Amino acid sequence: MLFWPKLLSIAHAIASSVRPYLPLYLSHLLGFTCADIGILLAVPLALRVASLGLWTVLVIDQRPLLHGFFMALLTAVGTAALVLILWIPPHAKFAWSAALFCMLLDGIFYQPLGVLIDSAIIKILGDYKMMYYDSQRQWGDVAAAVMAVGIGWSLDDDHDFDTLMGTILIGAVLLFLVSLSTTVIPADPSSLESPEDDPNDHLTPLLKPAPTSPISPSSPTHPHSHHHHHHYYTHHPHHPSQHYVTTNANDLEASIHVMSQYYYEPRYFYKPYNLFHEQLSHISEEDASMLQQMASQNDTVKAVQEETMTTTEDETATTTSSHEAAGPPPPLSPSAAAAARGQADDDPSCTFRSSSQYWATTTMAATSASTTANDIHSDAIFDAMPSLQLALMPSPPPETPMLILPVAMVPNSFFATDDDSGDERCRQRWPVCSLLITVFSMGTVSAMMNALLYIYLHDGLGLPMHMIGIVGMVSTAAKVAAKPIVQHWANRWCHRTVVVIHMMLILCALGYTMLQPAHLGVHVAVVVLQILQALAFNVFWYVAVQQVDAVLLTAGQHQRMILRGRMSALFNSIGPAIGAVLAGYLVDLYQQTSYMTFPGFLLVYKCSIVVLAISLLLSRGWSLAIED
Repeated sequence: MLFWPKLLSIAHAIASSVRPYLPLYLSHLLGFTCADIGILLAVPLALRVASLGLWTVLVIDQRPLLHGFFMALLTAVGTAALVLILWIPPHAKFAWSAALFCMLLDGIFYQPLGVLIDSAIIKILGDYKMMYYDSQRQWGDVAAAVMAVGIGWSLDDDHDFDTLMGTILIGAVLLFLVSLSTTVIPADPSSLESPEDDPNDHLTPLLKPAPTSPISPSSPTHPHSHHHHHHYYTHHPHHPSQHYVTTNANDLEASIHVMSQYYYEPRYFYKPYNLFHEQLSHISEEDASMLQQMASQNDTVKAVQEETMTTTEDETATTTSSHEAAGPPPPLSPSAAAAARGQADDDPSCTFRSSSQYWATTTMAATSASTTANDIHSDAIFDAMPSLQLALMPSPPPETPMLILPVAMVPNSFFATDDDSGDERCRQRWPVCSLLITVFSMGTVSAMMNALLYIYLHDGLGLPMHMIGIVGMVSTAAKVAAKPIVQHWANRWCHRTVVVIHMMLILCALGYTMLQPAHLGVHVAVVVLQILQALAFNVFWYVAVQQVDAVLLTAGQHQRMILRGRMSALFNSIGPAIGAVLAGYLVDLYQQTSYMTFPGFLLVYKCSIVVLAISLLLSRGWSLAIED
């Protein structure tokens, strides 16, 4: 069992658990207005667009041995910025300027820490990142939920917010020490726990039993349903390597299911060593001899092919004119074509060298032209910048895909070799434009409803601090529950899911406007509303990000990565920054003399309803196009 990724997630969750309470501190102790607080919250949100990719890809990926050192460095500087905010004297003349400077440091140094930890996790997991990435991050979610309740309960009797200072220091020290102690290298597969104890996993690949239920001929994974799958399932008795791939076709089906929303109910878990011929420490003598035989035959075939290619290149210049005069060559016979396909399929240079390269290039199945060139290009990108694989995870966190944007804007980068005209055509398509606008609208609404929520609950509705802590806990729980909902239900009915999400958020906004202070049911209503809206926002993100492959049917892999990065920036950075500023401005604009009523918050939620209605109309451009 791996402990360091779990400790990194837990330590970061502890150090970051005080951030939702910062608006209350800025309002109560420093006396800032809601407009000032909105601006301060927007600064680090806007800066994360550049800082995430700058530190993760352009700095740390170029110096992989210093990954832990850079995490510790950013922890120290970012924590110092948060501590300085808590040390600002109340009602000082320079208080707002000092807080703004601290938020600038927070956006540059502390905001990238979450993505740096995710990058460290996938590097430690190696080829098993698809299986264990979510489970490692969930430890941080559990810690965040527990800390939210603990901080809220302790603040019931702590009107000076000293609890925030102690929590930040404890979490920062723990994260600093764990970062320095973490070696970011691929872990030993024996240290990874298995999701299920399957006795057949201990058998050799050739002795594993056949699946109990046959694959339906109408399913998309049937061997003869599509020519892309026929490459993997075609059986050639004279080539052991091809037979090896055939015996593990069900594992390939499971790995394809992980990457696409079109596959459901996987029967087998992802086995990278079965797919990509990777050596294992526990393989039997039979497997070892089989691998040696495969390697020798593959080397022989490759040498013959290289010699043939060299001879062909030398003869091409002298035979071109004669071929043109003689006309087109006669078509190959079926047997010759099959032999040619078998020889090409057995070429080890055409196979994926690792599981990370496989799932990273799976999205290119719709564009079979120039597949070899794109695979080589992808290998170079992920070898030089392994953190970019975060942008291709099936259900990435909202903040991770945006790390690709600074890399894409660098001149002479890997992405500069893409077909810009094709990218322009993809951006001009209405489904893509409507998807981006909808994501931006949802990001703006999320900040309008949540950036100043704790101030509204405590000062407007009179909720105690421990009740606010429970609200924070259920928000984290809804975030964890969103992914299983998307996997088992939402992807099958995309448009219906998007409509239900918008209607839930509209009802939540209406519900917040109807809450009355000191009412008997206000505590339960607040918890229910927070569960619904947190669940809706997270489900929407996972649904939207998984529809990129369906929206960009003819685009290349890099266009898909860039689109995910833009969606992440709009949903988790630019949209929330604008929403926080807008919410603070509206609250201060309509705030009356009575401090406890906050009519400005009612206007904020009413404006959120308008934005949600517009977003619902625009979402038809991509949700209906996908189902059609």
